[in-house]
Amino acid sequence: MNIPFNMIRIAFFWGIISAVSLPLGACIGLMTRPGKKITSALMAFGAGALLFALTIELFAEALHHGREHGNEIVIITIAGALLGGLLFDLLNQILNNRGAFLRKLTITKKYLTKLKTVMSRKLILELSRVRLLQSLPPRDIAKLVTHMKKETFEAGETIFREGELGSTLYFIISGEVEILKKDQSGHEQFISLLEENDTFGEMALLSHRPRNATARARTKTLVLKALHSDFNVLLSESEILRETTLMLFNQRAEDLSNKTSDSRIEKWKSECLKHLVNIQIHLTDYEITEESKKAALKKGASFAIWLGIFLDGIQESLIIGMLSARITGISLSFIAGVFLANLPEAMSSAVGMRRSGMGFLKILWMWGSLCLITGMGAAIGALLFPAQPVMTDYYLIAGIEGLAAGAMLTMIAETMLPEAFEQGGAIVGFSTLLGFLTTLVVKIL
Repeated sequence: MNIPFNMIRIAFFWGIISAVSLPLGACIGLMTRPGKKITSALMAFGAGALLFALTIELFAEALHHGREHGNEIVIITIAGALLGGLLFDLLNQILNNRGAFLRKLTITKKYLTKLKTVMSRKLILELSRVRLLQSLPPRDIAKLVTHMKKETFEAGETIFREGELGSTLYFIISGEVEILKKDQSGHEQFISLLEENDTFGEMALLSHRPRNATARARTKTLVLKALHSDFNVLLSESEILRETTLMLFNQRAEDLSNKTSDSRIEKWKSECLKHLVNIQIHLTDYEITEESKKAALKKGASFAIWLGIFLDGIQESLIIGMLSARITGISLSFIAGVFLANLPEAMSSAVGMRRSGMGFLKILWMWGSLCLITGMGAAIGALLFPAQPVMTDYYLIAGIEGLAAGAMLTMIAETMLPEAFEQGGAIVGFSTLLGFLTTLVVKIL
């Protein structure tokens, strides 16, 4: 294979041009903090532009080669696209679990919602052992679980004292809590030690009764708490819940508050989990901001975010190199599509990364380094793939192009368009059309 140095240089140039919109978009986002509507419209516009580039420059090209050299090329392209989509999903999930979800608002919300759902399931499994709550309708308990809020207590900090009016149920996410009770002489005696996934304060959920013991954090403890006020909201919405609660107060509630492992709870637990699936879990802006800040501080989170950004862009750089190496040269419409898609993506991501507590210079370094790597990737693409392919080369190129196109389409469908629609609503469809037609105009010119 003899690739002229000039061809590698051209591929590097086009790679840089297509990706220079990344640091540019990051700067615009950080300096102007554009509104959600503007960001949404630009995101949809970029998605439309990239969709045109993929459709015409890659998949249409595969159909053209299929007519000339056989439909095997089309089949290989399709297989490559399917594999590319699956690989993107797999790698994206791995990186998101290490903090890369912070690079995009949609992924952040999706990931945090998933974590909240998992925590809600754990909470229901624990609450199913509380006989007091077993008597309440599963649908209402499932709703209550999704409204629980996080709170942190330092080691030695008192959560509540014996004799205080109670109004909160607690579920331990991490840490240890001591339960203490005063003896006849007034000295606190150790009763029990609660650990991860334990609950306490159940009776306070139903009424402002005095606490019959003191709860104190033995270690730094993170809890979820259900407030009596949230329970009251459910009471106002559910006649069955009101009737059941009244019935409980006519019984010996102190006996019902003990925990049990009776097999009869299985049906109740299953009903709660079934209702949880049908409940749409919401995240407040405060929850998203706070959880993002915590995730950004974790070890390796910054590198995972960088790798996530790299995953989003590496496939397009190789394609630019392959197209640059062709005798016919690369189409400006493909460069325009990538450029227009990168700009709003970097704008939105940079704002989200900044909100999570990441420094201004670090964000610029991440996007700037990716711009350079895109140029290098394009140069490598031009070096590896022949400008004048023979039959076997067509198969390889079709597979690689399909792989990259599948990953890019999956990325558009999972991140760009959902984020645009979530923030912009109805404007998304028209903006996507404008992006598609703009790239078409570039192609014609």
